[in-house]
Amino acid sequence: MPNHVIVSTLNWSEQSLEKAVSTVAALEFGQIDLALHEGWAHVNPSELAARGAGGVMQEAERVRGMIERRGMKRVAAFNVDLGDATPEEQQRRLAAVCDLAKALDVAVLTLMAGRRSGEWQEEQQEDPSIVVEAARLRTLLPLAQMHGVQLTVQTHAHQVTATADSILRLCELVPGLGVTLDPSHLYAGPNRGRDYEAVLPHVKLVHLRDATLEHLQVPAGTGLVDFSWLVDRLHALNYDGQFAIKYVDCVPTIVVGEGTGDVSENVIRMRDVFVASERAQGIVRAATPAASPL
Repeated sequence: MPNHVIVSTLNWSEQSLEKAVSTVAALEFGQIDLALHEGWAHVNPSELAARGAGGVMQEAERVRGMIERRGMKRVAAFNVDLGDATPEEQQRRLAAVCDLAKALDVAVLTLMAGRRSGEWQEEQQEDPSIVVEAARLRTLLPLAQMHGVQLTVQTHAHQVTATADSILRLCELVPGLGVTLDPSHLYAGPNRGRDYEAVLPHVKLVHLRDATLEHLQVPAGTGLVDFSWLVDRLHALNYDGQFAIKYVDCVPTIVVGEGTGDVSENVIRMRDVFVASERAQGIVRAATPAASPL
């Protein structure tokens, strides 16, 4: 199994973290993208912050123990939603999350962005929600940088990162901000599958999931996402980040023709489609030795 393919714990958001990690291990993956979504999965940033420095270290030991007991490798990335809170409380929560990231040697942290404005029309010069979000992110980015963590925002159909143009504008307004690319949102959302190549130089992490213009989540290979093109363009840019498979359990996987709605089966299918896309481009990545599972 290639080292650069990891799995999001959001695939089992309705299960405990222990169960999610166990399932990832059973699928013979060894690295996770850990969800820290307030009020959802799998660690609440507010509770982490409330526990103080000692509590953060205890949480790091708890998560590390789950990984080690199953012969897995590590937590490779964080996926974070700070929840609704004052700017000061968001900073406090992010600081605790970054402390945990540092303790677990996590280098990339994906932060959910603000919601896009419902009133904004494309013919307007600037979506005001982008300006508001940029101001928020400029207060949070230094916290991540102080901890040696790359802060990114994810492409998302319902957030200010819904289109390629809006992502580029946000990166322009917040120097040092990275992008977690989830192509599915650039198809099943306002971007409608339009060209997003200009975003790729900003990408620090990729979420793997297939989609159509109507459905955010379909079995890999049955949608519109051109994984071969994506692999080729990122390789040309010397992208050395990771690819996190994400088939969220509370999002319907729409099966049209061949496919299944089962999360684990879709994770494996996505892995196979992605690795095949790399091989078709002549890209061969080193695998972890058989004696040391991913």
